[in-house]
Amino acid sequence: MRRTILLLLLVGAAASAVSSYSLNGPFWPAGSTVTMDLELGSSPALTDGCRDWSCPVSDAIGVWNVALGRVQLKSIPNSPAIKGKRNGRNDVFSGTSSYDYALGSSTLAVTTWWSQGNRITEADICFNSALDWDSYRGDLRRNSGVYDFRRVAMHELGHVLGLGHPDESSQSVTALMNSRVSNTDTLAVDDIQGVLALYGSPAENTGIAGLTIDFPARDQTYDFRAWLEQKYRDVLGRSTQSSYTDVEGSVVWVQEYLRYRLNACTHDEALERVRIQIAGGGVVGVCGSAASSSTITFPPRDQTYAFRTKLEEIYQKDLGRATVKTYVDAEGDVVWIQEYLRYRLNGCTHAQSLEKVSLQIDGYGVQPVCR
Repeated sequence: MRRTILLLLLVGAAASAVSSYSLNGPFWPAGSTVTMDLELGSSPALTDGCRDWSCPVSDAIGVWNVALGRVQLKSIPNSPAIKGKRNGRNDVFSGTSSYDYALGSSTLAVTTWWSQGNRITEADICFNSALDWDSYRGDLRRNSGVYDFRRVAMHELGHVLGLGHPDESSQSVTALMNSRVSNTDTLAVDDIQGVLALYGSPAENTGIAGLTIDFPARDQTYDFRAWLEQKYRDVLGRSTQSSYTDVEGSVVWVQEYLRYRLNACTHDEALERVRIQIAGGGVVGVCGSAASSSTITFPPRDQTYAFRTKLEEIYQKDLGRATVKTYVDAEGDVVWIQEYLRYRLNGCTHAQSLEKVSLQIDGYGVQPVCR
């Protein structure tokens, strides 16, 4: 029997371009469905709209499942089961102690797991019921002392899967799996690389049959982006600025984000899938069948810009990239890539799309598509 504890204190996350994940050793056999009995009871109204404590844990399970290859997690919300060590179940419960281990005031949660040889046989999670909880996104509410149940659940589920604390292995990396809770509220690239090492790529296990929208070859989008750089420099007279995301990275990942969005993924689902690709997990399946329409409608620009802002953070913090110089600001980068792709997917050739974007930049308004 072993335990892994998540502490309250905030730790700074340093950038690293090297995989630094930590593995506890044992893991679940290939083909396993790891069922978690959520014995957590009711909750007050939670900030993210969840109506009970099972909801944020189930949501956290969904995030992990997108990144998992040879195993999957499953939840039984509001399970009537009663906790018990070595009972053949994976119990998730709240209390001030996890079996014979008392949760002190500096402990958010603890995962206890059992193994035979190199195979995990059972893993239980206990949340500290003496603390104040909610379920929310974004930075920790340090001043209020209210902790995010979903973020902590996602961390503890990482232990269930076999991940350890990279910062306790003398590693400095942005990771949800660090031993001290931080502003990181979802899986980082390093966390994903850890489960890729344990369970392989999720790419072969995901995908939705049905209508999908195909995008132009990336070299054509890259050619457009090179033209945009020249337009900003020579015609608009813009000066250079710094970006952590290089031009090729922006072209590839903005196009991938939009491909997921147009194939039924939400903003968060598209972001998760791009992060998995960045981590080396391969091309993950889309979320559903694309809408059948004569004209393809793109997501609002503010959402694509929010993705581009997050991409900048991933390149800086998760990948540890140095800045590069560009004439195109991040907003212009994402707006015009999206417009170019909107024209392309609505019947325009590469040359026609480039010309229409040029007219928009010159102040002639949104141009008609080609079908």
